[in-house]
Amino acid sequence: MAVATIRPEPTPGYPAIKPGMMGMYIFLASEVMFFGSLFATYFYLFGSHVVWPPPPPTSTPEFYVSWLGIPAINTVVLLSSGVTCHFGLEALSHDNRQRFYVLWIATIILGFGFEFGQLYEFISAFGRGLNLTANNFASAFFAMTGFHGLHVLGGLILLILILYRASRGQFDSRNHVGPAAVTLYWHFVDVVWVFLFLILYVGVTAFK
Repeated sequence: MAVATIRPEPTPGYPAIKPGMMGMYIFLASEVMFFGSLFATYFYLFGSHVVWPPPPPTSTPEFYVSWLGIPAINTVVLLSSGVTCHFGLEALSHDNRQRFYVLWIATIILGFGFEFGQLYEFISAFGRGLNLTANNFASAFFAMTGFHGLHVLGGLILLILILYRASRGQFDSRNHVGPAAVTLYWHFVDVVWVFLFLILYVGVTAFK
């Protein structure tokens, strides 16, 4: 008498990377190319000038930017927001919703603090005569930091959207791809700012 063999049902295959995360990876790859082109333009300008940054068009003291003051504070603020965002996601992945809300709101507050600091710095620079058309350095400086500021603003919109959806119970330890994707994006703007800070602020202070 033959014995019937019971075969287990085949387990459906799941992608190693969730589609939402894959979409964010692809988007960030395009962002790397975008900011890479801005950095390439800056280094081209740097290499094509005998003196960099170029001599200021006015005799205003402290015409160029310095890494001290607002830029240094902004760097600490933005990097701190990356820490709160990371641990906020960790809290959500362990269903610690209260801690998630506290850290996520802290991330949003720090992000807006960075934006206000950047706005203050732009107004101060314009007051010194450092504007979009002052010279090649000024044009590159405002293009690079301005686009970064817009990316931070976009990240803040995403953070607020995630906070709203989380308040409606749409995320938990088994379903948090959206917060994870936004956290990855926020870390990206952190890393870009570190390079901007080192090149546009620390580097310029060293060369002038």
